[in-house]
Formats: sequence, structure tokens, C-alpha cells
Amino acid sequence: MTTVPRWVKILFRTAGLFTLFAVIGGSLVAATHSGFECGNWPGCDADAILPGGPVNELLYRNPWIEMAHRASAVLSGPLALISGIVALRLKGAHPLVKVLPWVTVACAIVAGFVGRGIVLGEVYPTWVGAADLGAALVALTAMTTATIALERTPAQWFTTRTGVYAWGALATLLVMHLAGLWAAGPSSFTRVVSWPVWRLLEADVHGSLFAQWLRFPLVAAAALLIFLAAREAKALGLWREGITATVLAIANLAFGAGIALSGTDALGVPFAMSSVAVFFTMILLAARSTVLATQAAASRRMSDPTPAPEAPGRARP
Repeated sequence: MTTVPRWVKILFRTAGLFTLFAVIGGSLVAATHSGFECGNWPGCDADAILPGGPVNELLYRNPWIEMAHRASAVLSGPLALISGIVALRLKGAHPLVKVLPWVTVACAIVAGFVGRGIVLGEVYPTWVGAADLGAALVALTAMTTATIALERTPAQWFTTRTGVYAWGALATLLVMHLAGLWAAGPSSFTRVVSWPVWRLLEADVHGSLFAQWLRFPLVAAAALLIFLAAREAKALGLWREGITATVLAIANLAFGAGIALSGTDALGVPFAMSSVAVFFTMILLAARSTVLATQAAASRRMSDPTPAPEAPGRARP
């Protein structure tokens, strides 16, 4: 039986956690309009590393939100790099454990380069912003999946109905979020990680009409796939992830509808955070339903395409 040292598990979990913080922070920065409150890089001002002066509002144009996001994003890359180096020396680990941290490193470099340029006044075309967001979401998916594969060493990739639906939902959500950058107008919450609501703010009238229309069949497909994955997840003992993803998706649409109907941005933060939460929960569901401990996968290969739930008392990553 191959065992993974406890410190390696902690390293991977920490790298995954900081990658998640980077995505949460980026979405929160956009939702609170805090991105330009620190006009220098890597410090906040030309003569100060950290923000100074009073903070007028906690969740509006707060430089500390921007700096917290930068810190998590800057740390996520080196942590993934160290994880990748350590993984190369692990015996018996699944190839995903050895490859995916390097995917996270590459994505962190892309996101960091674009983020730095924006802070320093570079004006990028929309596709560069899409590359930035896409890199952040792919990094989160890669590092989370690598961590789960490490936790289940010796692990094996095993196709399940839950996994097919969950990975399909993730791919659909990714395209939907990227399309939002073209659909959004200036200062619109559509620019953050969001689900589509028609003319979320009046600013969206200046966005791409085609991109707005494209996002609606995507959200319908994503909602269906999330529902199917949640329904199948019970057989795997993953019902918590399934229910959580469903509830978060419903809450997200409710927050978006509230913004659209009221014309206020008071729900911008929960709208953005619930979008990130749906995406992250679907990563957990997808990875946990397809990256299985070798013994669990082998025991079900003979007759059932859906693997058995984990043994009682066994901790899940």
C-alpha cells in the first residue's frame, strides 16, 4: 500500500486553498470595485506596500480587498510549484498528481501577468481578460483535482455518470463565465464570475448582444447537468456536494434576479460569491466521483458503472 506523507497532503491542501482564495478574491475585487484602489505593483502605492488611511466602506472600493487578493494570488503560484516538484518524487501517485500542479503554475503566471498589467494601466482587449479569468478557473480545477487524487493514493480514474455530468457542468460553466466578459458593459456585475440575468444592470446594454443570448442556453445546460450530477451523486455517497451545488445555483439566480429587478448593486457580493461557490462545489463533485482509490474502483468494475460509496469511517479529502 502506497502512503503519502502527511506534510505532502498539507502542502497540496494549502496550495489548493490559496488558489481558491485567489479566485474568491478576484471575484470580490470586481464586485466591490476595489481593483484600482491600489495603483502600484506589488505594493499599494509608490511609497507604501500596504494601504493607508481610513476605509470608508468594507465592501466598496476597499484597498485591503485588493491587497488580500494579490497576496493569495502571489502565494498560490509558488505553493503549486513546490507541490509539483514534490509530486515528481512521489512513488505510486496518479499521473494527475504529478501534472496538474504544473498546470496551476502556468495558469498562475498568466493570471499574474495580466493582473499586474491592469493595475499599472495597461488596456487589454476582452480576450485577454477572458484568458485571465479562464486561467484562474482552470488553476482552481487543476489544483483541487490534484489534491483529491493525492488524498486517494493509490488512485485510479474511473468514469461514472456523476462524473460525466459534473465535468460537463464545469465545462459549460467555464464557457458561460468567459462569455460574460463580452456580454458585460462598463461597471456591470456580469464581468465578475456570474450567472446570466438579462440586463443585469443598464450597463449591459453596451455589451455584446450575441454573447448575452449565448449565455442563456449555456446556463440552461449547466443547470440541467448540475441537477443530473446531484441526482446521481447519492449513489456515491456524495449527496452533500450535490445538494450544495443545487442550492447555491438557485441562490445565485435569485441574487441576480434581485439585482436586475431592483437596479441596486447591494447584492453584488453574494451574487459573485455564490457563483464561485457553485463552480468550486462542482469541481469537488466531479473530482471525487471520478478519481477513486484503486481498491474502490476495482471492486465495482465488474458489474456496475457507478462506483460504491466510500467505506464507513474513511475520511474524504
